[in-house]
Amino acid sequence: MVNRKDRLTDKDYKIISDHAGNAENYQQNHTIEVGQHTLTVNDFLKIDHQLYGLTMQQEQSDEFIVAFHCPLPKQMTVTSTQEVQTATQSLLKTDYAYPIERKSLAGKQDHVFFKGKEYIEDVCQKHPNATIYLTGQALAGAVCAYIATEQPAVKKAITFDSPNIWSSLAPSIQQKAVEGKYTHVLTEYIQPNHYVGLLNRHDHGVGQVKYTVPPREQGSVQESIKYKPREIDTFLRSAFASMNIEWNESFDTNAFLALVSGEFKVNGYSFHSNGTARILDEQLDHNTSFTAMLLQEIHSGRAYAQNGLEIIIKSHLLKNSSYDLQSIIEHEVHTVFEKIDGIDDSVKDAVHHVKQELKGLVGFGHYDLLTHSDVEALLEEVRMEQPQSSFYSHEKQLNALYTLRDYEQELSTLSRHMYTMGDDYAKADRRLAMQMGIR
Repeated sequence: MVNRKDRLTDKDYKIISDHAGNAENYQQNHTIEVGQHTLTVNDFLKIDHQLYGLTMQQEQSDEFIVAFHCPLPKQMTVTSTQEVQTATQSLLKTDYAYPIERKSLAGKQDHVFFKGKEYIEDVCQKHPNATIYLTGQALAGAVCAYIATEQPAVKKAITFDSPNIWSSLAPSIQQKAVEGKYTHVLTEYIQPNHYVGLLNRHDHGVGQVKYTVPPREQGSVQESIKYKPREIDTFLRSAFASMNIEWNESFDTNAFLALVSGEFKVNGYSFHSNGTARILDEQLDHNTSFTAMLLQEIHSGRAYAQNGLEIIIKSHLLKNSSYDLQSIIEHEVHTVFEKIDGIDDSVKDAVHHVKQELKGLVGFGHYDLLTHSDVEALLEEVRMEQPQSSFYSHEKQLNALYTLRDYEQELSTLSRHMYTMGDDYAKADRRLAMQMGIR
């Protein structure tokens, strides 16, 4: 068997996931080029308007890559109260209803999660020694996550922008996830501004959850012209209530419009030269301005699901602020002290110079023979002769001390900000811990 370890990268899996949405690839023995790899279509699944699966094989090995694809729900425009109600009812008739409603999958054999699981079981029956690698985006990624918890043959599952399915899993599976059983099997990549991927992210994670660096140019959801987002949000809540469905705080207006309009465009992930995804942690580290900007964007949004992301950002903001504070102490404050020390040295030089001048005028050590006016006249004469001389200046010393006090105030202000951020971070952490059942 060919060892594929580390040969397919995050970037490769993203490309393969995209190929699953192309109907032209669903042909037996069709070849797909992914970077330096040639994959051959071994099998495929088509369940119209629900689930598609593309099974690929590399170099006739017993390792199979299965990419799932779930079409978006039927697109609708939302410009009136009735259209919000209609679109909500239509959306909740699809398999998206399970993560939206946080419904249990128990006994729902017609759900795409089970269809995907049955398909993988069929692949394993045909190839008893098979090792399975899964990938998919959005709801298809959630299908992969579910299969990874149920099928031991799955060695790795990499998903993109998929909703969290924690609340839909059986308690026994949730317990295994808490114990870390799927940490090295499932990796979920999420863009911080992908509303669907943020769905239910306040729940416990099933595998590893990694937030990626936001793309420079992000697609936008075409919101209603007639109604403001808050109005649509109100209508959404009413629609949920009319159907006796508990409101999901992470399913905000943007997530709703992204699903029903189909206008949300993902402009892609960014990857390192070795094909690994660029993770937000890397971008935030030692980058205070970007971190603060991203936190402000999070606060300006309304997606409850971003709590977990907010904790990551605040953590970096605290660390970055600490680094900045240390830099100020090591460089700026020390520079001020050096200036003050320099003034002291200049005073010593000036006093020595005056002493030398006085010796020549009145003899060694007989300063008591000088009057006050004699000393003033002498100092003025020396100033005129040496305008660049660094004589002791009370004004310079005061300015230096004022500067130091300014830095003191800045450090105190920054310290207060860090305390406030730390308090916010702690509150968010406690809130998330309670939601995840951690005490």
